[in-house]
Amino acid sequence: MRKRHHRNLVTIALVGLLAVLLVACESSYTTVGISTRSHQDMRGGDLTVKIKKANGSSTQDIEIGDSGLILDTDVTLTVGEGVFRLELLDGEGDVTLTLEARDGQTVSGSGRMVTDSFGDARYRVTAADARNVEYRFDYTFRQ
Repeated sequence: MRKRHHRNLVTIALVGLLAVLLVACESSYTTVGISTRSHQDMRGGDLTVKIKKANGSSTQDIEIGDSGLILDTDVTLTVGEGVFRLELLDGEGDVTLTLEARDGQTVSGSGRMVTDSFGDARYRVTAADARNVEYRFDYTFRQ
Protein backbone atom coordinates (compact mmCIF):
# COMPACT_ATOMS: atom_id res chain seq x y z
CA MET A 1 0.00 0.00 0.00
CA ARG A 2 2.83 2.41 0.91
CA LYS A 3 4.62 1.68 -2.38
CA ARG A 4 1.46 2.44 -4.35
CA HIS A 5 0.97 5.75 -2.50
CA HIS A 6 4.59 6.70 -3.25
CA ARG A 7 4.11 5.89 -6.95
CA ASN A 8 0.97 8.06 -7.06
CA LEU A 9 2.86 10.97 -5.50
CA VAL A 10 5.67 10.60 -8.04
CA THR A 11 3.13 10.51 -10.88
CA ILE A 12 1.39 13.65 -9.60
CA ALA A 13 4.74 15.43 -9.23
CA LEU A 14 5.76 14.49 -12.79
CA VAL A 15 2.43 15.65 -14.23
CA GLY A 16 2.78 18.94 -12.32
CA LEU A 17 6.32 19.42 -13.62
CA LEU A 18 5.21 18.70 -17.17
CA ALA A 19 2.42 21.28 -16.86
CA VAL A 20 4.88 23.92 -15.62
CA LEU A 21 7.29 23.15 -18.46
CA LEU A 22 4.52 23.41 -21.06
CA VAL A 23 3.46 26.81 -19.73
CA ALA A 24 7.09 27.97 -19.69
CA CYS A 25 7.60 26.82 -23.28
CA GLU A 26 4.37 28.50 -24.39
CA SER A 27 5.48 31.86 -23.06
CA SER A 28 9.04 31.75 -24.42
CA TYR A 29 10.05 33.66 -27.52
CA THR A 30 12.86 32.62 -29.83
CA THR A 31 14.23 34.41 -32.85
CA VAL A 32 16.92 33.74 -35.44
CA GLY A 33 18.49 36.48 -37.52
CA ILE A 34 17.00 39.57 -35.89
CA SER A 35 18.03 43.14 -36.74
CA THR A 36 16.65 46.34 -35.24
CA ARG A 37 16.93 49.94 -36.35
CA SER A 38 15.45 52.90 -34.50
CA HIS A 39 15.48 56.67 -34.36
CA GLN A 40 13.92 59.11 -31.91
CA ASP A 41 13.74 62.89 -31.57
CA MET A 42 11.59 65.42 -29.70
CA ARG A 43 8.53 64.82 -31.94
CA GLY A 44 8.58 61.00 -32.05
CA GLY A 45 10.47 58.26 -33.77
CA ASP A 46 10.47 54.98 -35.63
CA LEU A 47 11.44 51.37 -35.05
CA THR A 48 12.06 48.74 -37.73
CA VAL A 49 12.58 45.08 -36.82
CA LYS A 50 13.49 42.29 -39.28
CA ILE A 51 13.42 38.64 -38.20
CA LYS A 52 14.36 35.54 -40.23
CA LYS A 53 12.55 33.10 -37.89
CA ALA A 54 10.36 33.60 -34.82
CA ASN A 55 8.29 31.41 -32.53
CA GLY A 56 6.54 32.07 -29.21
CA SER A 57 5.37 35.16 -27.39
CA SER A 58 7.06 38.08 -25.62
CA THR A 59 6.47 41.64 -24.50
CA GLN A 60 8.94 44.11 -26.00
CA ASP A 61 9.90 47.64 -24.89
CA ILE A 62 10.72 50.87 -26.65
CA GLU A 63 12.68 53.08 -24.26
CA ILE A 64 11.14 56.56 -24.36
CA GLY A 65 12.18 57.97 -20.98
CA ASP A 66 9.08 59.80 -19.76
CA SER A 67 6.09 58.09 -18.14
CA GLY A 68 2.51 58.74 -19.22
CA LEU A 69 3.37 59.85 -22.78
CA ILE A 70 0.91 58.94 -25.52
CA LEU A 71 2.45 57.73 -28.77
CA ASP A 72 0.20 57.87 -31.84
CA THR A 73 1.59 54.94 -33.79
CA ASP A 74 1.33 53.73 -37.40
CA VAL A 75 2.34 50.08 -37.77
CA THR A 76 3.15 47.98 -40.83
CA LEU A 77 3.68 44.21 -40.51
CA THR A 78 4.85 41.81 -43.25
CA VAL A 79 5.21 38.03 -42.89
CA GLY A 80 6.74 35.69 -45.47
CA GLU A 81 5.50 32.41 -43.91
CA GLY A 82 3.68 31.40 -40.75
CA VAL A 83 1.74 33.72 -38.45
CA PHE A 84 2.88 36.83 -36.56
CA ARG A 85 0.77 39.07 -34.31
CA LEU A 86 1.59 42.50 -32.87
CA GLU A 87 -0.36 44.07 -30.02
CA LEU A 88 0.22 47.66 -28.95
CA LEU A 89 -0.19 48.16 -25.20
CA ASP A 90 -1.09 51.13 -23.05
CA GLY A 91 0.62 51.99 -19.75
CA GLU A 92 -1.55 49.45 -17.89
CA GLY A 93 -0.80 46.61 -20.32
CA ASP A 94 -4.19 46.72 -22.08
CA VAL A 95 -4.25 46.09 -25.85
CA THR A 96 -4.98 49.17 -27.98
CA LEU A 97 -4.33 47.68 -31.45
CA THR A 98 -3.90 44.14 -32.78
CA LEU A 99 -2.40 43.31 -36.18
CA GLU A 100 -1.92 39.77 -37.48
CA ALA A 101 -0.34 38.69 -40.75
CA ARG A 102 0.27 35.26 -42.25
CA ASP A 103 1.85 33.63 -45.29
CA GLY A 104 2.89 36.52 -47.53
CA GLN A 105 0.54 39.17 -46.10
CA THR A 106 1.25 42.79 -45.30
CA VAL A 107 -1.12 44.52 -42.89
CA SER A 108 -1.11 47.97 -41.36
CA GLY A 109 -3.00 49.96 -38.80
CA SER A 110 -2.91 52.91 -36.44
CA GLY A 111 -3.14 52.85 -32.69
CA ARG A 112 -1.57 54.24 -29.59
CA MET A 113 0.89 53.24 -26.93
CA VAL A 114 1.19 54.88 -23.52
CA THR A 115 4.50 54.77 -21.68
CA ASP A 116 4.50 52.99 -18.33
CA SER A 117 5.93 54.22 -15.04
CA PHE A 118 9.45 53.33 -16.26
CA GLY A 119 9.07 55.43 -19.42
CA ASP A 120 8.80 52.40 -21.73
CA ALA A 121 6.26 51.96 -24.51
CA ARG A 122 5.36 48.28 -24.66
CA TYR A 123 4.05 45.91 -27.30
CA ARG A 124 3.52 42.16 -27.45
CA VAL A 125 4.61 39.84 -30.25
CA THR A 126 3.29 36.35 -30.85
CA ALA A 127 4.75 34.13 -33.57
CA ALA A 128 3.84 30.67 -34.86
CA ASP A 129 6.61 29.36 -37.12
CA ALA A 130 6.97 32.83 -38.64
CA ARG A 131 9.66 33.49 -41.23
CA ASN A 132 10.87 36.63 -42.96
CA VAL A 133 9.01 38.98 -40.63
CA GLU A 134 9.37 42.74 -40.81
CA TYR A 135 7.51 45.34 -38.79
CA ARG A 136 7.79 49.09 -38.55
CA PHE A 137 6.43 51.55 -36.01
CA ASP A 138 6.26 55.25 -36.84
CA TYR A 139 5.20 57.17 -33.75
CA THR A 140 4.63 60.77 -32.76
CA PHE A 141 4.32 62.07 -29.22
CA ARG A 142 0.88 63.49 -28.60
CA GLN A 143 0.97 67.06 -27.26
